[in-house]
This record gives sequence, structure tokens and C-alpha cells, in this order.
Amino acid sequence: MKAVPKVNVDGLYIEDVITDDTFTGVVPFYADTPATGPDLSPEIDAEEAEEQAEEEWEPAGYIVGAPVPAGLYLPRFDLAGWQSYQDAIAAANDDYQAAYADWSSQPEDERGEPPVYSAPAQPELWSEGLTPQEIKALHPPKEPTELELLKEEVADLRLQNNQQQEAIDNAATGLEQVKSESEEQQQTIGTLGMEQIKQDLSTLDLKQQNGVIGAELVKKDISILDMYMQNQVLGQMLAALELKLLAKGTGGEANVQ
Repeated sequence: MKAVPKVNVDGLYIEDVITDDTFTGVVPFYADTPATGPDLSPEIDAEEAEEQAEEEWEPAGYIVGAPVPAGLYLPRFDLAGWQSYQDAIAAANDDYQAAYADWSSQPEDERGEPPVYSAPAQPELWSEGLTPQEIKALHPPKEPTELELLKEEVADLRLQNNQQQEAIDNAATGLEQVKSESEEQQQTIGTLGMEQIKQDLSTLDLKQQNGVIGAELVKKDISILDMYMQNQVLGQMLAALELKLLAKGTGGEANVQ
């Protein structure tokens, strides 16, 4: 004996039922006998009564010989796919029988190899009967425990602390950069100040040199003036001597002061 799935008319799994080990295929099962039997009034003949009884005994579902694969929440069996598979098997069998009959009708020395039956591949007939939303609804999120809430709070605090530490590190880096720029500016100002002092000293030195040169020019001017006066005195002396010489040449004396 073995357990096989039982499905409703839509192919949705209901439960397992126990069957013989040799059971395969798909067979219908029916609901309990209707509470009211077929209408047997004189106006209804026997054939109509039989058809009415058959209509009352529609399948309530099916017992399926194909096992349900693991991992499905609500297995659904493809009844239409199964019927199509059975039709394909029947068509393949008919083709084989026709080919075999044609092969058998030929003389033995002309038959060659007999035809081989090729069964169609069985499709995947089981699928998930629930939508993703319905599956998700089967697993609602668990309420966090006190320990989990505490862990989450600690994780949030650590994250905030890390963010604050990162902000502090960034501020410290910015402060170091500002300090470095300030020191560079101080060095630049100091350099410019030294250059300015050098320029001022150079200007002062030039002024001093200019004063010395001016004094030298004054001295030169005085020397030139003195030489000019000396030259005038020498000129006057030279003129007096020339007059004396002239007087001696003429035999008289000039009245030279």
C-alpha cells in the first residue's frame, strides 16, 4: 500500500489517501449519494432518468498516481495537462500500431527492422497553487523579542556613534588643514615682511649714499669755486707782471699797485 494525493476538480491538493502499490494514473472520485434521487415522474422516461442520474454523479475530485514534489505550499495538479499527455500517448500508440501493422504486412525478407514505440515525455504536472502574496501571508513577520529589540537599539547607537566619530574626524582634518594654511600664510607674510625690511633698508642706504654724494658734490662745487677764485688772482698777478715787463721795455716804470 502507498499514499497518493487526492485533489479537487481544480487540481488543488486535499489530502493523501491509501491505495494499492500498483496504482497509477488519475481516477475520479465522487461525492456521497445525493439526498434526492432522480425524478421518476411519469413524464420522464427511463433514458432521461439515467442521464439525470449521471449528471447528479459528477466527479468531486481525482486521485492522482503521480507523487507531489517537495517544496510546494498548496500543490496543484494540471488535469488538462494530464489529459493532453494521455492523448499524446494514445496518438503515439496509434502511430506505432499502424507502423507495426504496415511492417507485418510486408514479406519477411523485405521487412527490415521492426518499428520502435516512442513514448512522449511526461510534462511537469504539479505546480504551486498559491500566489506569492498568499505564500507571504502564511509567514507573517515575527514580533521581535526584548533581546532583539535591545540588540537593534545597540546597533543604532553604534551607528550613531560611528557617524559622530566620523564627523569629529572630518572636523579635525579640516582644522589641521586650516592650521596648515594659516601657517603657510604666516610664513608668506613673514617673507613679505623681510622683503619689505630689506627694501626699506635698501632705500635708506640709497638715501644715505645720495646724501654722501650730495655732500661730495658740494665739496666739489666749493673746490671749483676756490680754484676759480685762485685762477682770478693768478690772472691779476699775471697781468701785473705783464705791465711791469711792458714798462721796462719802454724805459719807464708803470704805476702798478
